Amino acid sequence: MNRKGLIFFLLLLNALVSFSQDKKNVINVRQQLLQRKPQELKEVVDSFHQLHLMIGGNVYQTEKHVNYAYDAQTGKYDFTHEFKYVQPLLNLGDISIVNLKTSFGDNSGDMFSSPDEFALTLKYAGINAVMHANMHTANVDKATLKRTRDVLNQYDMYHTGAFIDQMERTGNYPLIMDKKGFRIAILNYTKLPSRPESSRSFVINEVDKSAIDKDMRLAQAYKPDFIIVYFDWSDNFKDIPSPTQQELSKYVFEKGADLVVGTCPNVPMRIDYVNYFYKGVAREGVVAYSLGNLLASDQQVKNRNGFLMDMEVKKNIFTNETHITDWGIIPVYTYYDTTTVKGKTNVYSVPCWAIENGDIFPNIPYIEKRRVVNGAYQVRQMLGANADEVQYNLNELIVNNIKETIEITSASLNNKFSVVHSSDLKPSAPPAAPLTATDPKSAASLERVYEQSAGPSEALVQEASTDKKKSKTYIKEKAKAEDIFVSAPAKPATKPIDTVAKKPVVVAPVVAPKTTEVSATNKPEVQPVLTEEKVEEIPTVSDTVYRIQFYALKVYEPLDTTYYTHLKGYEVYQEGGLYKYVIGKFKSIEKCAAFWKEQIQPRYKQSFIVKFINGKRALK
Repeated sequence: MNRKGLIFFLLLLNALVSFSQDKKNVINVRQQLLQRKPQELKEVVDSFHQLHLMIGGNVYQTEKHVNYAYDAQTGKYDFTHEFKYVQPLLNLGDISIVNLKTSFGDNSGDMFSSPDEFALTLKYAGINAVMHANMHTANVDKATLKRTRDVLNQYDMYHTGAFIDQMERTGNYPLIMDKKGFRIAILNYTKLPSRPESSRSFVINEVDKSAIDKDMRLAQAYKPDFIIVYFDWSDNFKDIPSPTQQELSKYVFEKGADLVVGTCPNVPMRIDYVNYFYKGVAREGVVAYSLGNLLASDQQVKNRNGFLMDMEVKKNIFTNETHITDWGIIPVYTYYDTTTVKGKTNVYSVPCWAIENGDIFPNIPYIEKRRVVNGAYQVRQMLGANADEVQYNLNELIVNNIKETIEITSASLNNKFSVVHSSDLKPSAPPAAPLTATDPKSAASLERVYEQSAGPSEALVQEASTDKKKSKTYIKEKAKAEDIFVSAPAKPATKPIDTVAKKPVVVAPVVAPKTTEVSATNKPEVQPVLTEEKVEEIPTVSDTVYRIQFYALKVYEPLDTTYYTHLKGYEVYQEGGLYKYVIGKFKSIEKCAAFWKEQIQPRYKQSFIVKFINGKRALK
């Protein structure tokens, strides 16, 4: 065989061997396929976990709330009504977060401490994580903070923001919560205008970029799926976020935060979308600058509004990618019910839409329903461009069924494995004797700090609790404010002018719910006569007068001035298809403005001064 023949033979032999090996491999593959189980043949697809977040604002508990909740006949506290109507919503959250503005020091004389029964109410309401970094925590001592933490631990509630010492903070911060396959990191900070000596022996997280930077890097070491940063901003009653708050929000986003929420101003603020870069990738974050109050500190109308953030977070279990899939807001309002049980006040946090639709409290006094409607309108107007409202099917039957279920099982719906029987709770001491605002020797009291007036700042609250001289100054200022605010309005400076009633319009008024019993000595005033829809037919005067408009309604509603005495002497006229409610006739704009600021504006934020010239309303 020549050389060429040999080469050909070797190539042919190599091809035959390769073919035989390939055939063997094919057979092996077929055998493997036949041996595999049917479920192993399915294509691997993405699978997701979902987590439901409910995030609320401030939760206050002042001496007034404590007194309202105490039953002298039974010697027990009952706070269950306070969250009765938001309890079904908070229990929907796998994680429900609030900013706790009280403590549990087992001291009825401490204005910053609440009975342990309120802590159990928080648990039953579905709240399972509370934030401590705020001004009220700065007003307690180390022993009170320690006991507060022990109570929360006993009821299986997470807490963060304040710590016994730096060592405890190092081992327990950031707060890490594992729920339904998610790992959530929560960071909490506050801005303290001042710090009492009593709280300087323990740690409160204060806003500091260098500390936040270290905490964010530590949080990421735990490899969380989602990071929430919760701020207590200070800046009481500011309704617009400051440049500092906006800059700080963007800063924490750039450090890895997924959601930023704020509170403390006691009023809702807007929600923004923030564009930023994280690890070189363009992203968009959601920041709610203030959630307002979930449970308000007082009856001042501007304090009573707030909203819940209702958020769904989704996680791909194969890629571990986590993102917000759906979210919205739920406007809430703190309602002080003085009519359901005669002689007793109950405090409720209520979802606004359920009041508007008549699903709960169908007999709520008209003026309170208007406040709920107006408060919800302001929140929707502020947030509507960036957030949708979420409304659940909620009525008295559902609310009562859920309340009964929780009481029977002694556990919240979102934590059925942590059972705490209210019967095992040692009854707290009765509330301390009410303090009078006019007693200059009394200690500072939240009952006076958060009353129905403009009130002092939180810094003054702290000063009043630590300095007797400042406490006396505060009480004098507060008593003066109370005298101005609560007293009945003075009679108009000018003498009453005869009304010119031409062709009165016939109206079938809607009867408002009664707020007081009518007796021979307690009859509601005769409602004013309505005039036609012509400005010329407003009561005529010979020159310029100033009046205050506090309502403009599509349907005429009589107001019960036996209960709301500050509205005595109001009048109604028609203009532009609306019934416009006005009060007062002042020759002096200064006197009108003073009356408006002292009596009307604090209760009706939408009110304003109107000028009339020779009986005609001036447009400018």
